[in-house]
Amino acid sequence: MRERLREIAESITRLDEERKTTAAGLREKNVQVLPDALERGLVHPVGSGLRDLKIAAVDGGLLAQEFHGFDLLMTRACAVMFSYRDGKRASHAYFPSALPPPEVEVTYTMDTHEFQRYKSLFRLRKEIGTALSACEKLSPDYMLLDGSLLPQVSDKPGAGEEEARILYGEVIALYSSLFSLCDEKGIRLVGVIKDSRGRRFIEILERMLVESERETLRRSSDTSFLSYLLKECERTASFSYSSAEKEQVVLKDLKDWGSRIAVFYVKPAEEDRPVRAEFLSTPHASAEEVASTVCALSRINKKYAMPAVLIEADLRAAMDPLDLERTYKDLFVRTGLRSAMMKLRRDSRPFR
Repeated sequence: MRERLREIAESITRLDEERKTTAAGLREKNVQVLPDALERGLVHPVGSGLRDLKIAAVDGGLLAQEFHGFDLLMTRACAVMFSYRDGKRASHAYFPSALPPPEVEVTYTMDTHEFQRYKSLFRLRKEIGTALSACEKLSPDYMLLDGSLLPQVSDKPGAGEEEARILYGEVIALYSSLFSLCDEKGIRLVGVIKDSRGRRFIEILERMLVESERETLRRSSDTSFLSYLLKECERTASFSYSSAEKEQVVLKDLKDWGSRIAVFYVKPAEEDRPVRAEFLSTPHASAEEVASTVCALSRINKKYAMPAVLIEADLRAAMDPLDLERTYKDLFVRTGLRSAMMKLRRDSRPFR
């Protein structure tokens, strides 16, 4: 066991050093043209000043559990808006409230795989719906989402998943409405991914390297490599969300909006990893401006670089697992001892 752990530690260290060397080589090459990039250059400096702005953020929480005869879901989402003046927070607001009540739903006929997709879509419907309403009510300059600007490929239901397909259609319609409203009102819509493990930018870089250097990138995720490529207050060139050859299936469902999603990585703090930012490209939103704002908002802690307003939204939307247990007990009191109310065996073992 100890020998195996020593081998693993050496492998991790060796690969990390290879990433560092490859990143240094890329910076020395001073690459100006990247495949699928939306601007010239590989690395760009980012300003960290913060203008007078209203920055809103939305996050959602989810609790879900399968029972013998039904599935129980609970979700809530909260929008937070910080107004900045002279680089400092001057005021704050919440929508629909500082502690929104959860939405509760039950389903009856799904298998486990469909239920996994359904509960993700259930949360997204609440989160994107809240973002849409908050944009209408609060009219912020920026709307930040916790995570991607798109549903994941794994969220798209397959054939026969009728309930999930209906919900997926509602979610896509909400995204389209949010994009349209932000475009119309000049709101910069940005998705901030705190722990990205994507491959898109890595694949772009691979096309510019020799085979020995590609092997290092093939064993790297985006941020594990970009931690060495980027220095504090630097970003990558922005690039399209998906290549024409490998268009992400969800992009097709969003029609013309999909082609307007741009991406970059920015490193706000020297001692933390880069974050991935996706934004809706509009006349009001450029990579330079969006990166400068995200960077400035994220420099509150040198070891945890995330926008403060998103951290507040996350705390407000978080749900206590005890809330689901209380809801289950409430239902139990109302229904009595029925077969449908039994917990699954994996959740009710009398022994370990």
